[in-house]
Amino acid sequence: MHISPNDQKKYRFIELDNKLRVLLVQDDTAPRSSAALSVNVGHFDDPDHRPGLAHFLEHMLFLGTEKYPKVGEFHSFINQQGGSNNAWTGTEHTTFFFEISHHAFEEGLDRFGQFFYASLFNEEAVDKERQAVDSEYKLKLKDDVRRIYQVHKETINQAHPFAKFSVGSIDTLADNDTSSIRDEMLAFYQDHYSADLMTAVVLGNRPLCELELLATQSFSAIPNQNLGHKTIDVAYVTEDQQACWINIEPLKEVRKLTLAFSLPNQDRFYKTKPLNYLGHLLGYEGEGSLMLYLKKLGYIHSLTAGGGVSGSNFREFTLAYNLTEKGIEHTDEIITLTYQYIELIKQQGFDEWRYSEKKAVLESAFQFQEKSKPLDLVSHLVMNLQRYHAEDAMYADYMMEGYHEQQIKDLLEQLTPEKMRVTLVAQGLEYDHKDKWYHTPYSVHPLTENQLALWKNVEPHPELFLPEKNPYICYDLEPQALTDTTEFPMLIEDLPGFRLWHKQEEEFRVPKGMVYIAIDSPHSISDPRKIVKTRLCVEMLMDALSEQTYQAEIAGMGYNLYCHQGGVTLALSGFSQKQPLLLEVILKRFTTREFSSERFDFIKNQLIRHWSNASKERPISQLFNALSGILQPNNPPYPVLLEALESIEVDDLPNFVQAMFAELHVEMFVYGDWSQQQALDLGSSLKNALRMQNQTYEESFRPLIMLGESGTFQRELFCDHSDSALLVYYQSAQEDPRSFALYTLANHLMSASFFHEIRTKQQLGYMVGTGNLPLNKHPGLILYVQSPMAPPAILLDAIDEFLNAFYMVLLELNEEQWQNSKQGLIDQISDPDTNLRGRAQRLWACIGNKDLNFDHKERVADELSLLTRTEMLRFVVNVLKPRTANRLIMHCQGTEHEQYDRLDVGLEIDSIDEFQLRAKDVNLG
Repeated sequence: MHISPNDQKKYRFIELDNKLRVLLVQDDTAPRSSAALSVNVGHFDDPDHRPGLAHFLEHMLFLGTEKYPKVGEFHSFINQQGGSNNAWTGTEHTTFFFEISHHAFEEGLDRFGQFFYASLFNEEAVDKERQAVDSEYKLKLKDDVRRIYQVHKETINQAHPFAKFSVGSIDTLADNDTSSIRDEMLAFYQDHYSADLMTAVVLGNRPLCELELLATQSFSAIPNQNLGHKTIDVAYVTEDQQACWINIEPLKEVRKLTLAFSLPNQDRFYKTKPLNYLGHLLGYEGEGSLMLYLKKLGYIHSLTAGGGVSGSNFREFTLAYNLTEKGIEHTDEIITLTYQYIELIKQQGFDEWRYSEKKAVLESAFQFQEKSKPLDLVSHLVMNLQRYHAEDAMYADYMMEGYHEQQIKDLLEQLTPEKMRVTLVAQGLEYDHKDKWYHTPYSVHPLTENQLALWKNVEPHPELFLPEKNPYICYDLEPQALTDTTEFPMLIEDLPGFRLWHKQEEEFRVPKGMVYIAIDSPHSISDPRKIVKTRLCVEMLMDALSEQTYQAEIAGMGYNLYCHQGGVTLALSGFSQKQPLLLEVILKRFTTREFSSERFDFIKNQLIRHWSNASKERPISQLFNALSGILQPNNPPYPVLLEALESIEVDDLPNFVQAMFAELHVEMFVYGDWSQQQALDLGSSLKNALRMQNQTYEESFRPLIMLGESGTFQRELFCDHSDSALLVYYQSAQEDPRSFALYTLANHLMSASFFHEIRTKQQLGYMVGTGNLPLNKHPGLILYVQSPMAPPAILLDAIDEFLNAFYMVLLELNEEQWQNSKQGLIDQISDPDTNLRGRAQRLWACIGNKDLNFDHKERVADELSLLTRTEMLRFVVNVLKPRTANRLIMHCQGTEHEQYDRLDVGLEIDSIDEFQLRAKDVNLG
């Protein structure tokens, strides 16, 4: 097996007697054990009269087996043991995965293996889970991505299985006169779930021989039906579905043009990756690129190349353009320019050095590959086993064995107007169809003879040219010698308004680094109008930088500039050798502060569209946004931002930036493969770039509105959606480790039983959960549900009933279960950092939270170990009990539930301003 030199794990590939292929991974440093199993069965295999059956089956496998018959027991066991689990159904694969504490892995794997040969399909669970699938379907009725995807399905070859409706609904999964859905599901399971269609990955901290024994015990009983040679022999598209133009109407204000070309499946080329070569050239964003030229014409905001759906007998290659309003009027011209660029590649684009550049980047990424979380790793590798040779499972995504010009030329020959499908997603076009499942308006027309002739006969455009050699690629990468190692970040410079932290990373030994620069400016966040101006400046800077920094991103470096409650933060990541060059480019642009009125208009309109579209997000997302807007004055909700944005003009920005720079506080953290002197040099570059006269130096105040001892507050939102939604938020008045321990353990203990009660048993909705929600260092607990079934008043009754009875759940735990639950959470909290980026983020959060001993999670874990069941019971009864609780309830009533009474509980928040400044003069955290 080809393994990264940076990878200390041990691997073994085996094939069980039933032909199930298993990759064993011994990871002595893994925080938890993990496993995944993928079966080459998906919605392509659904019977024509049973859309969604494969997806429904995936749901049902979690709900009881012969050895472990209790519905919901698997989820509860995994959760109690500090783990998590999930599954997904795709076109041709269904994948299941879980992780768990090491000591419980043997039992967890035993429970997991039973899914695939001994599931019970409990009759009562069938009825309830069918409802859950229907809720999942209805959840996406107003989701533009799903609506567009369904039109895609209706407009390809209807004989191909991709055309099938994949989710399922209450109607497609209903019993009928001739058979029950349970009988059909059982037959489907027995006919399709065959060991020779399965791959599995088993990861733990045990020796490989022990893992092999566990895998054999857990998976050997899965029957082998000898189905391993299944194929699809129907074309994804025929001539009738090519050379066509499809218009689709979105719900949000979206304008997107997509050119799609149907190619043969490309998996056999994974060792040479010719499509990557082509995608890189077409998606290039630097000087001379198609993207930049179209942007300068004012036609597009962005371009991506290389997406598209794929299957075992097809691969779509797409070019997708996010259009401006002007671009809608010039779609034919955009396509013409695209073909001119394709012609340029045909004439000048075959250079082995371009391939070598791409190969160098991927080889560096592989050589200095960092650890991922066990759950992420097993779910990734299990799919690689389905697609590639076992010996390449770890290397296949990085492999570029050699430059094959003919392979690239063969692909280019497929990108013709006759084989193209054009999709234009925009409001206000002409439509004459509606799709069957999501009722999306669309139309399909053949391309005209004029269009075909225009796009077939092109010459390269004089203003388009191919990328130059990339100055950021590093061909000889090694970590620097260790000279300045310390256990924690050190404050190496402390000046008025400027603090510089540094830590050279000694454990992961990769030539990578992270640089964080937090620029606090009280002026920039003092009111919504200034907050919006800050966001406009950030968007304009990111827009202006994209051309200059694209090559750096290609070479394995990244940067992000984002707004927060105190100002803005710039973060750099990736290979450290050329990061000073990237920082220099960013700072140079940062200090010029040129504001193009044309780009300002584009970006302002983009923000208006983005923030307006937020009102069409799923209701639960809108409630979360509104919640943070109520509690964090420096983080206003979208409607407030929109109102402030309307009147801002480009001429407002220069003076605003001048005022913003007059009061700055900068916190900088240089972490990774950097010496202390290199960190000081980076700090000097930054200070020189930001230096101004008469600056004041102060950090921004980040207020949090405290709920206090006022009982229940409520706020209703109006969401144009058929579903209702409700969330309940509890806030800790303290921010000490013990409070974190209480709130976190309460969430850990209730999450599985809440899910089981509200979703599995009562079937109130598909989106159901609890979560930790710390805000501005204060712990918080949240319970939420989005429901097609019930209005907010009924949802709140169900949640309150659960909370009232929750103390009984705690009382019913035996001492071993109580200790296991605590230990499972302690293990989660105490997870070691798996890679440089993860550790950087944790240390940076500690610096931001003033946790300068860098031991917050250890102190929380210590408090957890000391927590008694009596203390947790007291917390549940005194803090969470609905009758006495201090909490905030956010809700919206769906259009399907208008006939029900509105929720009326506690104190209504009519005015957010008044709530934030209410008379009792609440504490600001």
